[in-house]
Formats: sequence, structure tokens, C-alpha cells
Amino acid sequence: MTKLLDPQQLSILRAKDGYLCDMDGVIYHGNVLLPGVKEFVAWLRQEKKRFLFLTNSSEKSPKELQQKLARMGLEVGEEHFYTSALAMAKFLKEQSPGCSAYVLGAPGLVKALYDVGVTMNDVDPDYVVVGE
Repeated sequence: MTKLLDPQQLSILRAKDGYLCDMDGVIYHGNVLLPGVKEFVAWLRQEKKRFLFLTNSSEKSPKELQQKLARMGLEVGEEHFYTSALAMAKFLKEQSPGCSAYVLGAPGLVKALYDVGVTMNDVDPDYVVVGE
């Protein structure tokens, strides 16, 4: 059972400048937006709060996630999404700029790596990257 927040807890939360939200099970379930999400995002915008939707899925790019939410009736820009694929790409770019990788994963992962200059290579790669 979900516990409701008391007024003091709500006041503390409302005072925050930014919000990080998981996606699957928090923003949507399957292809259905969860109750209250549109109102929450409208409040974030109205109050000029920073927000980011996080996912541990490397399958989809931020553009694909943006389109998924749009199909559910929620318009959010690509800049509001951060995926595990983007985290992996950032890590490799910082650790080994211009490296090569053998990638086992969906297009979202491949695109994120490609966008930061990782070369795809199945012969003696610097890294093996495994994702969805």
C-alpha cells in the first residue's frame, strides 16, 4: 500500500529544484501512462523545476522514448531522458576516447556509442559492450 506524505514532507519535496524519475512503473506501465503523471509534469513545468527521466534500459534512444511518451499523450523533449546506453557511452568516451567495441545490444545502445565516437569492431575490439 502506498503511504501518503504529510504536509511537512510535501513542503520539503516541493522546495527541491530538480527531480529524477524512473520510467517503467513510475511514469508508465507498458504503453499506458500512469495516473497523475501529466499533472506532475505540468507542475514541474509551471514551477520551472528541472527534471530527468531515467531508465536502465539501453534499448531505446531518448528520441524513441520521447516518441513513446508522446503516443501516450505526454509531450516531453528529448533532453529530459537519460538511458543506461548514454551512461555507457559517456563512460567509454571519458575512459578511452576513440576506442572500439564489439556491441551486443539494441539500436539505442549502438547509436549512443556511435554518437560519442566509439568504433564498432568485431575483430580485437577494445571493449565488449552488452546491453538489451
